[in-house]
Formats: sequence, structure tokens, C-alpha cells
Amino acid sequence: MKSQVGIAHNCIHSIALVVIAFFQFSCDSLVNESVLYRVMRASKFRVTKINATQPARLGRLDVLFLWDLRRGLEEEDIEEIHGFVKEGGTLIAAGENEALDLLLLDYGLEIRRASNPLRVSRRIPTESIFQNRPVDEIYSTTDYAIHPTARDIAPLFGQGMDYSVVTFHEGEGRAYFFSCPDIFTKRGLRDDRNAAFLYNLMTTFPRRARVGLAQKYYYAAGSASEADPLTYLLFNTSGGLGVVYIGAIVFLFLILRGRRFGMPLTLEDTHRRVSSEYVHAMTALYQKGDTRRAVLKQIRDTFRSNLAARWHINPNLETADFVDEIARRKPIDTEELQTLLAELEPRSDVSEARLLSLAKQVEAYCDRAKIGRTRPTHRRRTQ
Repeated sequence: MKSQVGIAHNCIHSIALVVIAFFQFSCDSLVNESVLYRVMRASKFRVTKINATQPARLGRLDVLFLWDLRRGLEEEDIEEIHGFVKEGGTLIAAGENEALDLLLLDYGLEIRRASNPLRVSRRIPTESIFQNRPVDEIYSTTDYAIHPTARDIAPLFGQGMDYSVVTFHEGEGRAYFFSCPDIFTKRGLRDDRNAAFLYNLMTTFPRRARVGLAQKYYYAAGSASEADPLTYLLFNTSGGLGVVYIGAIVFLFLILRGRRFGMPLTLEDTHRRVSSEYVHAMTALYQKGDTRRAVLKQIRDTFRSNLAARWHINPNLETADFVDEIARRKPIDTEELQTLLAELEPRSDVSEARLLSLAKQVEAYCDRAKIGRTRPTHRRRTQ
């Protein structure tokens, strides 16, 4: 029984490992991992998603990517980003809503509605700043353009005076601003021009650069308490979702197999009704009809059948021959057995008390000889 329980536990352990591995690789789609994130990871960059559990620590990054933010940056955030770029970091900010307004204003830029929709933006400088596979145009799909208000910039793509991509140096670092965040989406990167441009952009990163990707929301190190880190970890990361689903599956597994909690208990012999209880009940049931003789015959026949089955002999032999056959197979007290079998011969003058006494003698003999007993082969589950 212990070996069977061990095998069952090993099977459950193996199934759990398989489920963990499956969810670890499949839950990425459930937390909506962006294509941009996957592309940069595939390019061997060390990408960290900036979120409530992993706020921005710019001192540890080489590249900060602000993509399509939905919440504006605070003044403290902008000051920290300024210092990051001046010390040699690369800033990439892509968005066409007011979330970047304060950052653009601080850098002497602003976003305006373009004269004509910028469905396709053409390369503006004659010489591309990207030496490897220069791109002549990108599929920008935006109605907005970036315009300088108080600084010198290098426009990269646009139409006329409407720029969709600009860049400039700031201290030891460089900043890129985009009015067309859609070029980094799954649909945008299906266009070969946008994919080639992203490749060129990544060639400017240091080898195995540490990239911080803030998508939709930017969390600074001081604002990490704004969200519940545990909730975010469980329901917004692939590993957390894997833990949630595995816990649900294990819980359902335990429920469906009828188990709650705790170790299984061995079924003890005390839970089994003994033969004497059966005889007592039958005697009480039939005493009005004077059926003690039939009950006594039932006890004798059952006892002889059990003895015969135990030692593989004919139960219909005469009592003396029957006892001799048993004695040939196992040393026994033949006188005791013959006396007991003789007492069990059916007669009508047996009393209820004597009938119960004989039933107990038979039960005791069966216990000593270990016959006619069914050993427990199963376990009772705890409730």
C-alpha cells in the first residue's frame, strides 16, 4: 500500500511539473506581451518591463523606451530622465497624446496636427544616420507631427515641415521622439520598412544593452506603492498567471477525487461487523419462529466451508475424515476442532445464549487460524 501511495504522489508531482512548464511558456499571450518586447529580447537585449513591481531604475539602464503612454510624467520623472540622457543613456519616446506633452515641452518640442495625414513618412536627410540597411521611408500612419520650438533637432522622417521622427544629442546621450507609436505595434512591424527601421534603431544600442520598456504607464521608483505589487505579479505576469492556474487545477483535482486535506487513514478491523453480531441479530429475528436449528446449521456450514477453502479439502466429508484432512496439512488440536464441530451439529433444543456462545467460539477459532477474514485492502479518505 505504501508503494502505491508513493507512486501516486510521484505521478502527481510529475504532472505538476509538466503543467508548470506548459504555463510558463504559454501564459505570455495571456498577459499580452508586445511584439516589440519579444523582438528586443530575441535580439539579445536585456529587456525589463517597467511596471508596478519593477519600477524604473534609470541608473541600471542603457536605453529607456517610453511607448504610447496613457498617463503623464511628473516633473520629478522628467528631471530624472534628463539626468539619464545627459549621462549617456538613450531615450526613445513614441506617442501622439498629451501624456508626453510635459516631456516634449521640457526638451523644446511640441506635437501638432500635421498639415496632411502622415500615412507614409520619407527620410529627410540625404545621408542616413543608420549606416546599415538605410531606410528611405516608414509606414507612420499618424495625423500628428513633431515641431521644434526652442532647440536644434535632426529630423529623420516626415513630409515637408511635418516631422514624424526627430533626434538630438543631450549631454553624452541621445534622444529620439516619434509622433507615430503604431510603427512598433504588431501590425506596424509587419511592414518591412518599419521592421528595417527598428533594426537600424537597435544597432545604435550598446551590445547586450539593458533596456527599460514602459508601455502605457511609467512607474518611477518612488511611485511603486501606487499599485498592489502582489496583485500585479499574480495577474499581469506570465509566471503569476501560471501559479494561479496551477493552483486552480490542483484544487479541482483534489475536489474531483473526493479528497479534502490531510493524510489518508488506514481502515481498522474495528469498523467491520463480526460474525457473532450477525448471529445475534438473526437469532433475535427468528426466535419467534423457533429457527435456532436453522441458524446453527448456517454457522456450521459456513465454518466448514471456510475451513475447506483455507486448506482446499472437500467440505462434505464426515467430521472425523474432515478433521484428519486438515491435520495432514497443518498441525492442529484435532480434539478441539472435532468437539467444536460436534457442538455445531443442528438440534432444536439449543438456547439463544448457547447459540451466541457457539458463534463466538467459531469467531475466535477463525481469528486464531486466520480464515474467513477479509483483510482491508483500501484506505478511507479523510472528510
